[in-house]
Amino acid sequence: MERLKRLQELVFKNDSKILFWVFDGIGGLPHGETGKTELETAHIPAIDAFARSASCGGLVPHGQGITPGSGPGHLSLFGYPLDAFDLPRGVLEVLGAEGAFRRGEWVGEVEPRAGDLTMRGNFASLEERDGQLVVADRRANRIATEESRRVCELLSRRLTLEGYEIFVFPGKEHRFALLIRGDGLVGGVSESDPQKSGLPPQKVEALVPQAEESARVINAVSAQAMELLSDEKEANGVLLRGIGCPPAIPTLEELYGIKAAAIATYPMYRGIARLLGMDVLEVGSMKHEDQVRTLEEHFDSYDFFYLHIKETDSVAHKGDFDAKVKIFEACDSLFERALELDFDVVALSGDHCTPCVLGDHSWHPIPTALWSRTVLNGGVESFDERQVRKGTMGMVASRDLMPLALAEAGRFNKYGA
Repeated sequence: MERLKRLQELVFKNDSKILFWVFDGIGGLPHGETGKTELETAHIPAIDAFARSASCGGLVPHGQGITPGSGPGHLSLFGYPLDAFDLPRGVLEVLGAEGAFRRGEWVGEVEPRAGDLTMRGNFASLEERDGQLVVADRRANRIATEESRRVCELLSRRLTLEGYEIFVFPGKEHRFALLIRGDGLVGGVSESDPQKSGLPPQKVEALVPQAEESARVINAVSAQAMELLSDEKEANGVLLRGIGCPPAIPTLEELYGIKAAAIATYPMYRGIARLLGMDVLEVGSMKHEDQVRTLEEHFDSYDFFYLHIKETDSVAHKGDFDAKVKIFEACDSLFERALELDFDVVALSGDHCTPCVLGDHSWHPIPTALWSRTVLNGGVESFDERQVRKGTMGMVASRDLMPLALAEAGRFNKYGA
């Protein structure tokens, strides 16, 4: 926090424009047959040329060897020290949702308040084995989004707990989120999701003494939901995780004096953007081309743009190496198109690495290139995991990318005499 305060004191406002182009799960590892990573395999001439003109290196989100989740990865990317802010996944799901049901009525978007308890959930298929109810499928056989929405409406209409309001947020397929509003709620509880099939849903436990009421409330809501859904064919159970309350966090404008906009098509990343005070721009589709069009249309209205490409992470979780390569290739000309705008600083990076050979997030440094008219470039021939390590940026903490970008944009005064 002391570092953030110091940066805040140095802020100098000007008319510079900054772009953070973020490939979710950007980094990879060598393919077993070719020995090349996804970025090394991809034909991305525009991105490679950009890297040669930029300062390249690798970002480390929270210390060597630590694998970050998407929320912490993004917080760090925007300059927030992870030891100062706890960002529960439930908060992000709620912030990124299109709206919620309350008492069976659609109430639209709901901004979480301090003291609201949020959590992400899966509808699950439960079955009885040896006299015990266990998880048969954690994703309720990936029920259709429309069916999931119906179940969310049903739950919101019939879930009741004296002294508390309950909001149910539909998501895609089996996903949903809950927000419980009332007195005495804090984070610091365990999860009900056992994380694999064949095990019963877990009882939520308080991990700190002040969370006893939160654990009681969540267990009561969960038990009631199980009873209400007992006759459902597929979604006859709920599994809850990522439980916590919204943190008190300064916005990007409060910290750095920048007016920021987000161009993200997936709910959680729109949620991160809202939490940090960004305006979330409507794209109108899931197409990357429309994301760049949105960037072009709003270029004059903001100082800072965050453009997020999700699919590189999604296919990597499935272990689909070729698909990840194709997404990089498809975005190459779009990235080149974004560079035609008059940006003063452009950062190309990610929130974490998701190597296809692992199928999950990893601890490896995040390939990164930072360009400005005054940046010290050199040392790399292409943009990939091995080449960026030869760049002039070197290995730095993720939280340092934003200050570096602001410095390159001329947005910091000198420190001291």
